[in-house]
Amino acid sequence: MDNEYTTNYVVGIESAKKLVDWNNPPSVRDLKQDLAEAKSNHDLHVNKVNESLTALRGELKIKIKEGRSRVQPKLVRKQNEWRYSALEEPFLSTDDMFIVNPVTYKDVEAAKQNMLILNKQFRTDIPKVKFINKYIRTAVNTGTVIVKLNWEYEKGMVTEEVPVYTKTPEELYAALQQKINAGQMTEEEAIPVMESGQPIQIGVESREVEEDVINRPVLQVKDSRNVIIDPSCEGDIDNAQFIIDIFLTDLSTLKKDSRYSNLDLISENQFNGASLDDYQYYDTEYKTDPNFKFQDKPRKKLVAYEYWGYWDINGDGIVKPIVATWIGDVMIRLEENPYPDKKLPFVVVQYLPPDHDTVYGDSDASLLKENQDIIGAISRSIIDLIGRSANAQQGVRKDLLDPINRDRFNKGMDFEYNPVTNIENALYMTHIPEVPRSALELIQLQNSEAEALTGVKAFTGGISGDALGSSVGGIRSALDATAKRELGILRRLSDGLKEIGKKIIAMNSVWLSDEEIIRITDDDFVAIKRSDLAGNFDLSLTVSTAEMDNQKASELAFMLQTTGNSLPFDITKIILTKIADLRKLPDLSKMIADYQPQPDPLEQQKAQLEIELLKAQIANEKAKANENAVDVQLKAAKTQSELAKAGKLSSEKDRVDLDYVEQATGLTQDRELEKQMVG
Repeated sequence: MDNEYTTNYVVGIESAKKLVDWNNPPSVRDLKQDLAEAKSNHDLHVNKVNESLTALRGELKIKIKEGRSRVQPKLVRKQNEWRYSALEEPFLSTDDMFIVNPVTYKDVEAAKQNMLILNKQFRTDIPKVKFINKYIRTAVNTGTVIVKLNWEYEKGMVTEEVPVYTKTPEELYAALQQKINAGQMTEEEAIPVMESGQPIQIGVESREVEEDVINRPVLQVKDSRNVIIDPSCEGDIDNAQFIIDIFLTDLSTLKKDSRYSNLDLISENQFNGASLDDYQYYDTEYKTDPNFKFQDKPRKKLVAYEYWGYWDINGDGIVKPIVATWIGDVMIRLEENPYPDKKLPFVVVQYLPPDHDTVYGDSDASLLKENQDIIGAISRSIIDLIGRSANAQQGVRKDLLDPINRDRFNKGMDFEYNPVTNIENALYMTHIPEVPRSALELIQLQNSEAEALTGVKAFTGGISGDALGSSVGGIRSALDATAKRELGILRRLSDGLKEIGKKIIAMNSVWLSDEEIIRITDDDFVAIKRSDLAGNFDLSLTVSTAEMDNQKASELAFMLQTTGNSLPFDITKIILTKIADLRKLPDLSKMIADYQPQPDPLEQQKAQLEIELLKAQIANEKAKANENAVDVQLKAAKTQSELAKAGKLSSEKDRVDLDYVEQATGLTQDRELEKQMVG
């Protein structure tokens, strides 16, 4: 046995040294030591998950006597079924899950492109509905959801049409001459092309080129029982020094993946199930058939251990992120962490946060186990009470009937009986016993307590405000508490998705194709280059419950009702679009947003006539203004004329007055005498 252990240890060392040239590579034994140290803490979580899944499936943990009822009501499953859709719908009701906000103004364009890429990947590359369903159901059922991120990449030969250009002047001349003969070009147009010597396209040809057939992120919702986390991280996954992922694989899958080596060193015992001896591998909730096994070596199942953590690879006392995978004692993969952020590629989300530092959360099943067991015990006692009773059996007093009449009685025919007693006292019919009212009340009490613990409303009855007073305020308080509890769960789940989005953004900036074509609408496409994705971003993911959406929609509807027709239509359209979004009616929201009211032809003609009337009135007023201006000028001219006339009259009057004075004084006669004497 010691020789076998020593041999396996040597094989582990040699298989590690073959993969890397580090000064201090870890051996399989070193990594298994971390696994062994964390196993006891991990087993506590495994037991807790197993108990939750047992309660979810309604399995009995106690022995039941032969002939007694074995029924177990699935209270946990009933509560979980109500929880699933309420938590899934906020993530699935919109096409764009993520909003990417820039940290600085320089990152605005890169943030928009990252948002387009991220939402496109969740629509097409990642099966969104399947992932969200498993993400939510794993969280609800086990209390902890662990998502592992990976990148899937595959190249292949693709046939595409490529243009063919002329290579020599002779080919160029022949091509131009052909275009001239076909009437596609004139000689004057061909001369500059011939003189330039630039090649022209003469056709297309089919050519096989190597392209990325698959190049996308991959999200795996892991069974938390198969993922071992460093117990010293104190509840923070970022502080974990290692995470070990245990998964099933086979030799064929490993050989197809170029990351794995040393596959020829795997011992035959591993193919016979020896890999299960180190640590129990847990199937998912839907277990596979344990009796089915492949017999050929390429398809036989192997349990592999993938170690993501930190190791002093250079022997200088400084650890670096690494990834290592082993099967049995053979290291089949060993390299530095290939992810751009150099962090562990896992996101851990708690459904209900525990009351102590741990990365694992609690489930509703941990709260409801006792209530389910009590309801099961009462239900089994009621069924036993009814099932063990002699229902509808009839007893007959022995001396009531003779053999002949007893036979007629059994055949349902008329019969004669001995008058020894009252026949009503001689015949006895058994019946189902009455179920005690206290049993039914106790079941109702347990159901009510389960609703209070989880905040999930039952199909009949549901959560009421009686505990807070039989009033509208009490009922509203109860419903608000339910919605807030559900919203708190949604916030934790959305934080996990935001962490996933950040890691995908980091991977896109390194591994995405050089150019990605994104469909924005049915006929609008945009090309995004990988080099333009760098920047600093904040991710946001808005979620809400149906109750909160209904409340917001009602408030907006009340706002429209109170404002009436006083708001402009553009403002009304914004509010109606928001109400349609809250009611999860994206088609109606788009129609409202794109709607442009068409004017009434009569109203349009009336408005046109009113405009023409106003124009005519304005023209009339302008004409009147012009006429008034002419009148002013005419009056000014008349005024000048009258002034001139008045001046002339004044001058004539002065002349007449002067003549009168000269004649009266004899001055006129004196002038006449002087003229005669001079003459």
